[in-house]
Order: sequence, then C-alpha cells, then structure tokens
Amino acid sequence: MAQSLLIAMMFGLYLLCTPLMTTVLLTLLGKFPPVTNGTLLKEQGYQAIVVLSGGWYRSEEMHNQWQASGYSLTRLRYAAHLARESQLPILISGIEAPAMANTLIQDFGIDAKWLEAKSQDTDENARFSRDVLAKNGIKKFVLVTDVWHMGRSTLAFAHYNVHPLAAPTDFPMGFFLNRPHLLEPKAGLLQVNMFGLSECLGQIQYRVMYLFR
Repeated sequence: MAQSLLIAMMFGLYLLCTPLMTTVLLTLLGKFPPVTNGTLLKEQGYQAIVVLSGGWYRSEEMHNQWQASGYSLTRLRYAAHLARESQLPILISGIEAPAMANTLIQDFGIDAKWLEAKSQDTDENARFSRDVLAKNGIKKFVLVTDVWHMGRSTLAFAHYNVHPLAAPTDFPMGFFLNRPHLLEPKAGLLQVNMFGLSECLGQIQYRVMYLFR
C-alpha cells in the first residue's frame, strides 16, 4: 500500500513537471491568445488598457522605494508595449498600483493615467476598475494580466457586466529557448504548474462565490 502510494506521488510529481500538465491546465482555465498588434486597438474602438497588480518590492538598493516585482513587472512590461503601439492610456489596479506607477515611469517612460489602489484581490480589481472606467466614460478596454490569471480575471469582470479584450502575457512555454516535448520533465515547470493548479481552485472559488451572491 505504502509503495503504491509512493509510486503514485512520484508519477504525479513527474506530470506536474511536464508541458502536458501545462497544456491541460491552460485548457481548463480558458484559452486566451495574445494581442499581437496593438496598433489596431484604437481604431477598433478600445479606449484604455487596464493592468492588474501582482507583487511589489522594496529594499535599500532601490532607495527603499516600492517598485513593481514578480507578476506586476511582467504585466507592466506588456501593458507598456501595448500602450506605445496603441497610444491608449493605462489604468493600474491593485494595492500595488503606486509602486507599479513608479516602475512604469522610471523603467518604461510612461505615466499611468489612473491608479486604483484599493483592491486587494481579483474580484475587487474588477469592481473598482469598473467604477473608475465608468466615471471616465470608458466602455471598451483591454485587460492585461498573466495567462494563468486571465480566466479568473475575465470571470470577475463579467460578473460586474464588463467584458474586456483579454491581453495575456507570461505564456509558460515562452521561458524556454527550445520548447520541450509534452512528456519531457522540466524542473521550472513544477512551480509554473502549481500556480496553474492554484488558479483552477481560484476559479472554482469565484464561480461558487458568484453563484451564491
């Protein structure tokens, strides 16, 4: 019995290190292709770019100023890229918004037009961002977050009757010089796929929460 359990655990760990598990998880969370031509966004009627926060950092080497870190930094990078191509203004949403605004201007030379710094989770991101956008007459916008988080994010925005254009970033296979085979284990995919599993649980939580509201 113990031996069978150990074998099952090792096989599960192996699967968690493979692109096959990555593919399965991304399918479960929803397929969201990237926006590859930001120059078309304005003529398509989009009015703003909303980027969701996902981490910050402060230490002496950065003069103790809060800066974007982790997912916040990679999301900002893509939002800045789209903003340059489309000339659309940026709304940053999350308690890390002031820190992200610092990084956006210092590292990317772009000023965020709006900061929504009250939200502490994805549901509040959607609710408070909707309020800022509505106040400024914006009905059509682009949503930037990482591809794992996009499914839960669009679910939250849809709950508040807004339906952004999904513009995901941080596609897992983009971190490899040579794309591994489906069953080829990669240590780096373990953490990536664990994050995907947590997002699957997060989507279940949000669906149940919205069902009973």
